[in-house]
Amino acid sequence: MKPYLLIAGEQYYPESGTGDWVACFETYEEAKEEVVKVTVPRYRSSKMDDKYCIRGANYDWYNIVDLREWME
Repeated sequence: MKPYLLIAGEQYYPESGTGDWVACFETYEEAKEEVVKVTVPRYRSSKMDDKYCIRGANYDWYNIVDLREWME
C-alpha cells in the first residue's frame, strides 16, 4: 500500500482533476526525498525564486497527502 500522495504545481491553485499528482509512496519520508529545493533566477529580473525540483521538473509548491485520512 502506498498511502502518501505527492502533488506539485506551478501556480498557486492546483489544476483540476489529477494534473498535479506526481506519485504515491509507502512512507512520508520516501515522498519527501523526491523534493529538492532549488533557487532559480526570476524571468527578466536579478531576483531569485525558490522552487521545488521533483523528477527533473521545477514547481512552485508541493504537498504530501496521507490518503488514509481522506478515507476515514
